[in-house]
Amino acid sequence: MDTMMWVIIALCACFGGFLLYTRQFTWLLKVGRNMILGAAGILGANALLAGVGLAVGVNIITALIIGVLGIPGFMMLYLAQLLVG
Repeated sequence: MDTMMWVIIALCACFGGFLLYTRQFTWLLKVGRNMILGAAGILGANALLAGVGLAVGVNIITALIIGVLGIPGFMMLYLAQLLVG
């Protein structure tokens, strides 16, 4: 099990190194930037919507959804929370 974990880490490191030398690295930077801005946006929206009782948790999954989908992903998270929660 421990060896398999190190193999996966090594493969991820190789893939990350490959992305450094390709155009796709810029896409990865954009997703990272959107994740940070999305997490800040969720915190701000949660502060504004606290009185209504509508809040979305900030975690890696919600940040990744916003990082990939952008503003539509942000709206989707709050709509899903409204419908489910």
